[in-house]
Amino acid sequence: MEEVVWSDGVAKALRSLASQIEKQEKARHFPEENYYADPHVMVMDIDTGSAVIMQTEPHEGGKTKGRGYRRCPAVQQRVPSKLPQKKIIRRLLKIAIRNFVPTGASADEYSVVVKKAIEDIAKMLVSDEEEEDDGRHEAALQAALSDLLDMTMSTRAGDTLLKVETIPISHAHMDVSAIKEEVELMKVIE
Repeated sequence: MEEVVWSDGVAKALRSLASQIEKQEKARHFPEENYYADPHVMVMDIDTGSAVIMQTEPHEGGKTKGRGYRRCPAVQQRVPSKLPQKKIIRRLLKIAIRNFVPTGASADEYSVVVKKAIEDIAKMLVSDEEEEDDGRHEAALQAALSDLLDMTMSTRAGDTLLKVETIPISHAHMDVSAIKEEVELMKVIE
């Protein structure tokens, strides 16, 4: 591709066109769909005469199964970064304060149980050692953690795979003036 000369702005224009074409493709298919295609496209810079053909690269097998393009179905994935730690800690402390602080206590007072929980959490955060635990609540703890982590599942678009080759056309012969006339005619019609 180094030998092909393109006008400035062509890459940006092609990205804009590609975005519009991709929107059309997504509208024609369901996110859960797994489909294949063989794109065969010619791209030409009318000002410089540079042109390339993009077509399926000959191959067998692989993830594209010998085709030039594949869109995989949407997938479910767990996104642990969605867990807002401050909100979780705040919520747990709020529950503990609500359940263990006497109703007549001052507004900034929290109980011995909550103080112990804060100390234990802080100790676990700064050291790799875990507090000795009798394991009585391990099953319930694991179930609660699993429920919480299941809430961080999200769907993302399936991967797209492309196996095409780009072939420069050394001398594309086209009637550029006829193309420009057609473009002007289309502008008038719109």
